[in-house]
Amino acid sequence: MKKITLKISAFLLLTMFALQLQGQALYTVEGTYKISTSGLTPNLYVTVNTSLGTIEWAEELPGDDETQLWTIKGHRTPATAGLMEITGNITGLGPVTLCTADDSAHPSLTLAVRPGDPISVAYDDTTDPITYSADHSGLDQFQRRKTKVNAEGLADATGSNPADGNNALFLKNTIGTNSRYGVVPSAAGDPVQFDGAGIDVIQFHLVAALSTIDFDASSIFVSNPVNNELSIKGLSPNIKEVSVYSLLGKRVLSRNLNQETSLSIDTSALSTGIYIVKIASDKGSISKKIVKK
Repeated sequence: MKKITLKISAFLLLTMFALQLQGQALYTVEGTYKISTSGLTPNLYVTVNTSLGTIEWAEELPGDDETQLWTIKGHRTPATAGLMEITGNITGLGPVTLCTADDSAHPSLTLAVRPGDPISVAYDDTTDPITYSADHSGLDQFQRRKTKVNAEGLADATGSNPADGNNALFLKNTIGTNSRYGVVPSAAGDPVQFDGAGIDVIQFHLVAALSTIDFDASSIFVSNPVNNELSIKGLSPNIKEVSVYSLLGKRVLSRNLNQETSLSIDTSALSTGIYIVKIASDKGSISKKIVKK
């Protein structure tokens, strides 16, 4: 009897430990993740329905099924700090980007996928609502956030935020930023929906961190300070884009590259101040601060 009791106790401890780990799945680094609910039995995962080309909640599939794998990293059009792009790559569909179908019902939105990778969009933040000028129209810009949880990582209004990662997901579109994951599914097959009510915990299960930048940042020279021309030398052939952002995150200049190793950008139209130069390849980017005189 004593041995049976010890076995039961050990099983319960392991089960509690597993639940605790499950409740602490956070977004911490750019990488490939599975995205699930929290506190359900079983938890459901954000999944591409390849037959319909839609997004739904489904039970976890065996192995690293590509319909449940999402690459999450900083959005290439960082209109606001903390914006992320969420993409997948599905056999038969190719690259897909997690978006909303539209934003007409903001903040009650349903997630969808659109073919292709995210693209840098031109936007005008002086208009209300903000206007965009690209294929995804600003509907693919997610925000990592925190919501209060208890020690097990489950939703608790009296708890504290996780210290080392993010456990909530918002969406920024042309109308606003207050759409968030707050619609807990009732069953597998339900659509993945956001609303403007309570903030529910969403779990980010890290599968693999993204590769680091695939170029030698130490070889790159960026002129600083600059007057009317920004000069950049020592670029690698795999660098795809150089952009200049204001400190508010608005992209003010951009140049696509085709294996150039140096370039000059006219900065005469920029006001005096501090700017961020972002140098990006397909696998990562670096940023450097410059002063415009």
